[in-house]
Amino acid sequence: MASVSFVHDWTKDGLRLQGVHWKEVRRKTCVLFIHGTSGNIIENYFAHVLGEHLVKHGYGFFYGHTRGYNHLNDILTKDGNHRRIGARYETFSECMYDIDLWVRKVRELGYDSIIVMGHSLGANKAIHYLAHEDVSAIAGLILASPPDLVGLSKRYDGNRDDMIYEAQLNVKNHEPMKILSHLHDGWLEMSSQAYLERCLDECEADNLPVLRNPDNFGALATISRPIFAFMGDVNEVNIHTPSEDLALMQAKATRCPTFEYAVVEEANHNYEGNEHEVAQLVVDWINQKFAIN
Repeated sequence: MASVSFVHDWTKDGLRLQGVHWKEVRRKTCVLFIHGTSGNIIENYFAHVLGEHLVKHGYGFFYGHTRGYNHLNDILTKDGNHRRIGARYETFSECMYDIDLWVRKVRELGYDSIIVMGHSLGANKAIHYLAHEDVSAIAGLILASPPDLVGLSKRYDGNRDDMIYEAQLNVKNHEPMKILSHLHDGWLEMSSQAYLERCLDECEADNLPVLRNPDNFGALATISRPIFAFMGDVNEVNIHTPSEDLALMQAKATRCPTFEYAVVEEANHNYEGNEHEVAQLVVDWINQKFAIN
């Protein structure tokens, strides 16, 4: 059984977030996990299994909550107040503060090498961070179920044009936190600002534009670390087939020294029932790519 501990610390913009550390002292490499929309460690069995596997094979694991954990939360601020965020109100660009906090914390815990792993929305956040921060300790990037956020909004938000109009009007009227009249993707209540930051063409979160397929994938094309990406083939976030989407991402990662990908058969978006299989895929890639015995 791995040694697991909770960590609390402050982002540079004054929010107290919580992380969970699966401790490893034999080696100096740690996987930093960035969760997806409304994620949290309590409900993420996939991440728990992954942490156990990584420690068993000599790697640390750190699950870093972002300000978008849960549908709705009230996060303590340094001035003693609380800020209401969660997936409903999250501003995508602020993920830089959250990931920066956990990168610094993982280094403070004694790890020399960090592999950033983003799941779902966390994959877009990880790409955004690596495209803007050149942290020498970050050795690689893992993308689990990486989505084309804008493409998916075009495919599944039947009222998308109305939602964009309503969101832009609310922001113009100084009501960025006003909840839209329609659900995003049929299930998620979102504020006006959050929707525009996530679903508008060429927004900062639009860094895997598989549906639009421009010549250059912007942020992804700047990343010069090895990348491993994977998806399931059941209820996934793919635009075409999972293998076609992953192959397109591979082709657009033009500075990446190696981009490998896999499709996990009979696995869904959260890898329920396939947790051990996926954890072993991650361990095998790290062992192979970084030549650690």
